[in-house]
Amino acid sequence: MEVSDEGTPRSSVDSKAIQQRFVRAGWELDGSFSVHLIVGHDGDNLSILAYPQAGETEEDPVFELIDHERNLTYGIQEIPSPQQAAQLLREHG
Repeated sequence: MEVSDEGTPRSSVDSKAIQQRFVRAGWELDGSFSVHLIVGHDGDNLSILAYPQAGETEEDPVFELIDHERNLTYGIQEIPSPQQAAQLLREHG
């Protein structure tokens, strides 16, 4: 496992950065699954997931948008706001 300049495991640093990016984009964090993935939600029917490999690859989608009401998903590489996520799911989900 890579270690950051501060001596913390790189995955821990990456997870914190992803959590901060979720919050800045307008998502609320759900720590229920924090050992396995990072989950953000809009307080309604949308969620965004980041899997452990998020940040390890730039080629494949690393975030998954989920519309729980309509049972739709869409993989992306950038973190959208909940409003942008709703639009993406309408267009591509």
